[in-house]
Amino acid sequence: MTAIYIILGILGIALFIWLGYFLWSSSLEKYDYNIFNIGVIIRGLIAIGCMWFALIMVENPDGSSIVWIVVSVILWLWTFLETAFRANIFIAIFSLVYQLFAVFLIKQALNRVFK
Repeated sequence: MTAIYIILGILGIALFIWLGYFLWSSSLEKYDYNIFNIGVIIRGLIAIGCMWFALIMVENPDGSSIVWIVVSVILWLWTFLETAFRANIFIAIFSLVYQLFAVFLIKQALNRVFK
């Protein structure tokens, strides 16, 4: 039974990587739009920073953490709408997870470089 779980895990990871590659290549070929462009990465990093500030200010009674969360959501909505307008809605829906994943990987790389 453990072997089945391992095989399914490997197949799931392979499917995740294949779907990300398919979204990237089809948006690049059909629409000439890179779903991992520098604007997506910068907006994603700023959105992560906003969420960090929201966590820091969660104890403040003035509601400033809500403002930071709203700014983060607006940045991700901007990324979603830009992808939807430049490619199509299906690519935008599915690529949002991959864009978030790419931003986290780049954030981790930047943390390692600057430490």
